[in-house]
Amino acid sequence: MDRTALLEMVQTLGDEFRRRGMRTHVAPLRIYWLALRHGLVHDEQHGLHLTLSEETVVEWFKLLRLPPYQRAYVVRPTGSRCPTCPPKEGRAGEVASERTFPDGRKMVCLDCRSAWLEMEPSSRLGRGSDAPVPRR
Repeated sequence: MDRTALLEMVQTLGDEFRRRGMRTHVAPLRIYWLALRHGLVHDEQHGLHLTLSEETVVEWFKLLRLPPYQRAYVVRPTGSRCPTCPPKEGRAGEVASERTFPDGRKMVCLDCRSAWLEMEPSSRLGRGSDAPVPRR
C-alpha cells in the first residue's frame, strides 16, 4: 500500500478510536503515524514493532466496519454456529471470540478458521479486551 494512503487510514482509525472511547489504542497509533510520516518505517509492509502494522490497521477497519472494508466480515446473530462447518454428531465447528471491541466481537471457527462479527450494544458486552478505560 502506498504510504500516503496508509497515513490517511491511520488518521481515520485514530479518529474512530477516539470517537469510540478506545483511548488505550490511540497512543500507539499516534507513534505509528509519526514513524510513517517521518519515514522511519522502511519495509514493504510498513511494520513498526509496536504490534501495529498495515495489516493491523486494515484489520481494525474490518472490525469497526469502516469504508472500504465495511463488508469484509459478515455480521451474524450472537451465539451463531459456524456457517461453513456442517454439524458433526450434533455439533458444528467449535467457535471462539478472537477479539472484542466496543459494540462487538470477532468470532472464529477453530475448525475451519471462518470469521464473522457479532454486534451488540457495549452495555451487553461488558468490559471486553478493548473496552474504554474510565476517565479520571
